[in-house]
Amino acid sequence: MGIRRNKRAFTLIELLVVIAIIAILASILFPVFARARENARRASCSSNMKQIGLAIVQYTQDYDEKYPVQLQSSTTSVTNFTTATGANVSNWAFEIYPYLNNWQILTCPSSIPSTSTAPPSGNNSNSYLGNGVIFRHPTSGGISLATIQEPSDTIMLQEYSLAVAASWVRPMAISTSNLTRYEYWLQGTSATPIGTGSTYDRLHFDGGNLLFADGHVKWKRQVSICASEFGLTPDSGYPACGPTSDAGKATATF
Repeated sequence: MGIRRNKRAFTLIELLVVIAIIAILASILFPVFARARENARRASCSSNMKQIGLAIVQYTQDYDEKYPVQLQSSTTSVTNFTTATGANVSNWAFEIYPYLNNWQILTCPSSIPSTSTAPPSGNNSNSYLGNGVIFRHPTSGGISLATIQEPSDTIMLQEYSLAVAASWVRPMAISTSNLTRYEYWLQGTSATPIGTGSTYDRLHFDGGNLLFADGHVKWKRQVSICASEFGLTPDSGYPACGPTSDAGKATATF
């Protein structure tokens, strides 16, 4: 006489319990995976900035220890930075390219292509903003390395959450004829964020990478960035550190 074996199937409640457990595990693990992926992107962006920093140092060694210069004013921005024609002759990204030989280094993987202002196209894709106090107007001839007294505390380049077909400087001179007066942004709510604007604090975990004049790269939150780190002294009424509601006026300290 054969042995009869009862085959017991899963009940609907048991299946639902298993599905619920899987859903709970997924809700726990997916943010972890997303954070790990963003950490990898942040590391990639940091590596890009370090290479840009080395390229800038090499540039200064070939040009009498002076930084690259860029046309800048409140009404002028340099676009199509891979072509040295017209206004594009002077911009920091194009000037250091011979020391990079790779346009992709100028784009952070976490940045989103702009769909409005200067959308990227081909090699024209940049998500880093130069400090206009350092990369001054061409008529100034470029400031020297010795001008910056505290290079380890002076920001040379910052990240921008949008990839654009432009080489911009922020902070920037209020006018091309006044290179001691600047506008800087530490906005938190602007609809059109520039510099360390509202998109900066959404780039890598409420902050972004910064390249300093001595070549090191550091991640900082938007609220901890100070005008003095750009070589600026803010006017009365504007906070020395953290977000401002509008464009802060400041005087260059070097």
